[in-house]
This record gives sequence, C-alpha cells and structure tokens, in this order.
Amino acid sequence: MRYTGMATGGGGFNSYAVGNKVYGSGRSNPTMGPVDRLGYRERDRKEAARRNAMLKKLRAGFAKNYGSPAYLTDPGHGA
Repeated sequence: MRYTGMATGGGGFNSYAVGNKVYGSGRSNPTMGPVDRLGYRERDRKEAARRNAMLKKLRAGFAKNYGSPAYLTDPGHGA
C-alpha cells in the first residue's frame, strides 16, 4: 500500500490543520444567523422514512417475497 499523505476527513477537512476552520467565503462558522431546528427534524424524518423503506425492501427480498409492495417500491425516491 502506497503512502498518500496525511489522513484527512471528508470534504477537504484536514484533521491535522492548525487554526480555525474556514467554511467558505471566509466564514469561520458553518451557519450564519439563527438556525431553524424544524429543518433538522424534517431532514431526520425523511431519512428515517427512507431507511425504513429500504429495510422493508431488504427483508422482503431475503424472504423471496418479490411480489410484496415493500419489495416493488423504490425506497430511494419520493417525499
């Protein structure tokens, strides 16, 4: 295995960097102004629904129940 440099986190974040993070346009904080917590809840609710649909599809596939609505539904799309 070849050495490819120091370990980094995702999105260009260098975990060994010194100093404050810079997020973009010179900002030192990830959000500007008040944060609406309902957006986080909405995101988490949608992700939980997508995850549950995927698990139902997997369970139906493992049970070889290919005619099941859970198996025939595409869990990656929709609201």
